[in-house]
Amino acid sequence: MRMVTRIFPLAALALALGAAKLPAQQPGGGNFQWYIGGQGGVLNFRTPAQDRSNMPMAGGHLLVVARRTGLLLSVEEGFGSDEVATFTDGVGATHAVTFDDIRKYSAALMAFPLRLPIQPYFGLGVGIQQVVNPVTDGPQQAAEEIGSTGFMLFLGGVQFKLSRFVGFGQAQVTSSSSVQRSSGFGANVGTGRLVEGPTYTLSAGLRIGLGNARERATGGGY
Repeated sequence: MRMVTRIFPLAALALALGAAKLPAQQPGGGNFQWYIGGQGGVLNFRTPAQDRSNMPMAGGHLLVVARRTGLLLSVEEGFGSDEVATFTDGVGATHAVTFDDIRKYSAALMAFPLRLPIQPYFGLGVGIQQVVNPVTDGPQQAAEEIGSTGFMLFLGGVQFKLSRFVGFGQAQVTSSSSVQRSSGFGANVGTGRLVEGPTYTLSAGLRIGLGNARERATGGGY
């Protein structure tokens, strides 16, 4: 987990620097732009103790768009109730875990390949997923560490103009969570994942432009 938390900000910085070097163009027509927005939808997930389930999801994002590419920074949270998972401690005993929410932080490099009234886009990125406040009858530290994982993501969707806003709908899939052994000694060590396999998200939302993301040259003509 420590390696993931170090890689995530470095990857986000690299994506931002790459987007900043590209020519200007706003999705749907325009110049280099900042956007801020929100989205809502459904998060599909699975745990070791229950089959695939859906929970409502909401989040916010910041999008910086160049000519045909962009950088998307997002935070999303799925709102569940009494979800159940399990993990194995260091002496082989299995413990139950209950939790409500699943939170994701992600950064994705975006592509806008076509200039159409309804514009398709796709993205590839990395992120961190957390089970929020897990409660267990076993080692609490182990449950918290196993509840956090890094992932890769792929997303695709379409966007369109709505007056001053840009509406969009998208689907996202994350990579599968690998089995992890948490830090600790003896029974305080935990093995497994509280959320296992890939997760899937369907969402829709609005974003609004905040203006140019880089300064224009002043004076000397147009």
